[in-house]
Amino acid sequence: MSLRELVAQAKQGRTGRHGRLLTLKEIRRIRKRGYEAERELVKTLRLHGFRAVRVPVSAPSNEPLPDVFATKGDCLVAFEVKAPRAERAYFRREQVKKLFEFLDFFGTYRRKLAVLGVKFPYKWVFKLVDKLDDYVIHKREESSFKLDKLA
Repeated sequence: MSLRELVAQAKQGRTGRHGRLLTLKEIRRIRKRGYEAERELVKTLRLHGFRAVRVPVSAPSNEPLPDVFATKGDCLVAFEVKAPRAERAYFRREQVKKLFEFLDFFGTYRRKLAVLGVKFPYKWVFKLVDKLDDYVIHKREESSFKLDKLA
């Protein structure tokens, strides 16, 4: 469930994933965790020689914007980032579609990569995606995208 869905449910008085109403404090905590994960990713990308920026979009948008994007040489990488407390993170098809639409804007880059990043406690997992689909990333998975392997 996306953060936007959680906020919409709280505003409408619906229950959260565990059958109870989410408080504004809980929603702020979820949002802060995602924000901190995005900032940490930008810092890590810069340490690995990327030019990286976080795209702060706080309101629902129809624009195809990733959470973070980075460039290195002739490569452009778009990231969708999650920071769950659970053992897995879910990425809906619509979120992945926005990554591909964003990458299509930039024809000058020879390599364009869509990456799903999940910040679990004490561990990052990155998954390189090449098709439009729903994805689930488990904490015990190995990353299919390595920051230091990209030249």
